[in-house]
Amino acid sequence: MYHILVVDDQQAEIEAIEWLIHKHALPFSVAQANDGEVALEYIRGHHVDLLFTDIRMPFMDGLELIKQAKVVVPDLKVLIYSAYGEFEYAQKAIQLGTVNYMLKPIDVKEFLKMFQSIIAILEDERLQREKDELLIKGFHKGVAYEKEKLLFDLLQGRESDVHYEERAAFAGLNHLVNKRMYMIMIGLQNRFFDQHHTEAFEFFQSTCKYEMLFLNMNEYQSIMLVAIDPASKNSDNQQELMAYGNWVKEWLETRFDRRSFIIVGSPVDKLEGLHDEFTQMEELMNFRFFMESSVVCSKEDESIHDHIDDESLELMLKDIYTSIARNEYRTLEHRIEFLIASMRSGKRFSSMYAKLLFTEILKKIVESQGKRNSNLLKNGFERIALCNSIAELKQVILSVFQEHLQRIETATDDHCRKVIEDVQTLIQMEYGSDIGVDYLAKRVFLSPSYLSFLFKKSTGQSLVKYITAVRMERAKELLRDSTIKVVDIASRVGFANTSYFNLMFKQYNGLTPVQYREVGGRR
Repeated sequence: MYHILVVDDQQAEIEAIEWLIHKHALPFSVAQANDGEVALEYIRGHHVDLLFTDIRMPFMDGLELIKQAKVVVPDLKVLIYSAYGEFEYAQKAIQLGTVNYMLKPIDVKEFLKMFQSIIAILEDERLQREKDELLIKGFHKGVAYEKEKLLFDLLQGRESDVHYEERAAFAGLNHLVNKRMYMIMIGLQNRFFDQHHTEAFEFFQSTCKYEMLFLNMNEYQSIMLVAIDPASKNSDNQQELMAYGNWVKEWLETRFDRRSFIIVGSPVDKLEGLHDEFTQMEELMNFRFFMESSVVCSKEDESIHDHIDDESLELMLKDIYTSIARNEYRTLEHRIEFLIASMRSGKRFSSMYAKLLFTEILKKIVESQGKRNSNLLKNGFERIALCNSIAELKQVILSVFQEHLQRIETATDDHCRKVIEDVQTLIQMEYGSDIGVDYLAKRVFLSPSYLSFLFKKSTGQSLVKYITAVRMERAKELLRDSTIKVVDIASRVGFANTSYFNLMFKQYNGLTPVQYREVGGRR
């Protein structure tokens, strides 16, 4: 509905025009004034699309009204109507920017033709305004997407583009070169960020006192990038963020009854340095089972294995001995690496205890091979005794394993490959369900921590990322080859929240599901 102001010193003329507008259902709400001064005051206080005015009126005539109204509303549309003898005045009015003029008495056909022309102009302008607004909105969305995409590329180590600085400037991140940056990695055991992304973001945004960027990595893990002025009065920002991490942990427990593990990263001075810090933090996240505290600093990486309890150690040794009994040496190699990684700090275990522990493992290996390997046992004992670090101990043990692995390499490779293939098959079959590491570990009779370790070791990709990739590929197939609604596709590929599915799909493919379908899946 557009707004017209009809101005005439003859009330009957105004009422006749208003009657024609209503009779022919023209899309105008009508306001009226009996002289130019009243009309100008109205224009100053109200939105008017079309000024329909007579020329000769008391106090202020139509020409002066048009001139002053154009100062208030430069793009105001104006239509004058006058007697035939006032045509010279009408020409002057046209020079002031009127749309057109009509002669009195009004001819209905001419009236309707003129108004349809004006309506077409107003409609074109409205559509153009909406288009401009969409372009602006799209630009801001594009900036937000590029910001997330650039951060995602930086964390994954993919940013080698020669236009990196241009991307950073477009995304509004180039100012971060003058900041001290810290990452806070938040991980949960169960799916969370696809269901509570908005509430979590709003909480972090409202409670973090520094500039903060939030990036969802997957359903289980998100990153907060906190930017702090180097001139900050607080000399220990990391400890301050540790306290904030504890607050976040308590909020997740209180609000959602969810246990979390939070890592506060070391300071990073360059955007390009985010990848190395992120990689270290991911490694710590993979070993979170062994941490006593659920909020840690990444610089405390050596303390991550300080708190392995006796029960956990016994379970790891049981897995190792089972692998030895079954002659599963590739599996044994991975489990030994897993145990050593868990003991790396040396604070919980003394060097003597570590040597005794691996001596017992070596004995189990030799006993399983028979008496012909007695020399191997003696040689192994001597080499272990000479080790000065756990890194040397790892090298000795793995070199001993390698001698046996050379004999049964094909069989053991097949076993490890079979485990991974079984997990991948399960994912391909059940990606539409709420599957996670715990569920898959139970299906292949492994612990969740060890399955994650083995999968990453064998494929170079985390289990959660692989599940997401499978879901994304299946979603692309359904978008490309079917007419199923996006909300139903999201549910079919295992996403309970359609908005989160849209977010993850665009992050992986550069297009929203709707856009991907519109281009026929060509990207």
